[in-house]
Amino acid sequence: MNPIRYEPPRAVALAVLALVVVAAALLRFPSLGEQGLWRDEAATWLQVNGSLGEVISRTATDNYPPLYNLLAWSSVQLFGGAEWVLRLPSAVLGVLNVALLYGLGARIGGRGVGLVAAALLALSGYHVWYSQEARMYALLACTATAHAWAMVHFLDRPRAARALLLGLSGIPLIYAHPYGALTWIGIGFGALCTIVLRRDWPALLSLVLAELLVALSFVPWGLILIGRAQSIADQGFWIGEPTPAYILLQWRKVTSAMFIVLVLALPFLIFLRRRNGPGPAAWSLPLLLSWTLLPSLLGIIASVLIEPVFFDRYLIGSLPGFLILFALALLMPARTKRGVAIAGAVGLLVGLATLVFASQAAREDWRPITTELRALMEPDDCLALSTPWDEVVLDYYAPQRGPCFVRDLSPGSTASVPATSRIIYLAKQSADEAEAAIAPLAGLRPLQTTRVVSNGVIYIFGPRAPG
Repeated sequence: MNPIRYEPPRAVALAVLALVVVAAALLRFPSLGEQGLWRDEAATWLQVNGSLGEVISRTATDNYPPLYNLLAWSSVQLFGGAEWVLRLPSAVLGVLNVALLYGLGARIGGRGVGLVAAALLALSGYHVWYSQEARMYALLACTATAHAWAMVHFLDRPRAARALLLGLSGIPLIYAHPYGALTWIGIGFGALCTIVLRRDWPALLSLVLAELLVALSFVPWGLILIGRAQSIADQGFWIGEPTPAYILLQWRKVTSAMFIVLVLALPFLIFLRRRNGPGPAAWSLPLLLSWTLLPSLLGIIASVLIEPVFFDRYLIGSLPGFLILFALALLMPARTKRGVAIAGAVGLLVGLATLVFASQAAREDWRPITTELRALMEPDDCLALSTPWDEVVLDYYAPQRGPCFVRDLSPGSTASVPATSRIIYLAKQSADEAEAAIAPLAGLRPLQTTRVVSNGVIYIFGPRAPG
């Protein structure tokens, strides 16, 4: 991109960065336990509630590598099992990611780029959301940024020590999420293109050795995931087919529609590049573009050829690279102190817009209905849910429940319930849907009581009628 003549002084940049990091922390930490856990977060609890060996063995039955669960397990060991404790690693990593992105952006395009990219990430409503979730998505974004920084550090001076650092930084990335491997490939391919363009063959050998270290480190868990992938291919997955409209929707969610602005600005940016020359950040474009786009492309290809696995939150590892591209585009026309200030103000407004207009709906709150359930429940009761796939939530909010659980209230499902046991049905659905769901029990079990709570209804059916 074109050279930016004005560069904020280091002391000023660090002061602004401190404000950005504080803002990121204030957006992530105070409300960490405000919402209840949803089923994926409850699954995290189920996997980390035990010994370290149990964490590994339980995670091996899921579709993800174990790094986040290990962090969550450590958090639980230190602070207990509250909602905010399970989400604490994500919040810490989310704030750390903001500081790392400044370092990476400053190294690529100068301090102004670093500050704009860091501010955009700090204010990203999408990133704030996943920094408050007890899952591995903030981890994926943070480890991707750290690995990209190590790659830029290596490309700057390809030395053995930097190659070793590069290899070590890739291990947390691929152990964060299956898309960590795709993100790792995207960053590595961009670096490969840069090295080939430079014809730096010794650097190519060092890159290959560093990437080999990452690949070999993942072999044990990779074998486990191959088995899980076969199971997914046989049984199917819940993600939709990657139609063009679906793909654009996923990218709109991740980038808060900023990609549309960037695409519309491309003709202007190309004109400026031709007028002002490629600039000092031109060497990083293959890396940034590959990091941003290749994981999505590989995910789409896998979705078409094998099984749909393309979903917005899996792409969060590419978000930091996109934000650096966006910051470079904003600052391209800026050649004076005033121009940089205007570009920074535009970036701030865009960031605030992504925060204010974030589209994530509130997580479903199970706390009111499960609080009432705990007061009513007896050891021999059998539970049923209007959403049976949410059974894992009960393991967190009603751990004292008995082993009896039925997926629906059909005669075939309830036939196995002991005649002397009550059936408690938790309905989080419309009144008409609830009445239709409980209809099969009419004449078989008496409806003893109905309790209405803020987000649902509890139906309690007595023991089976004689005869």
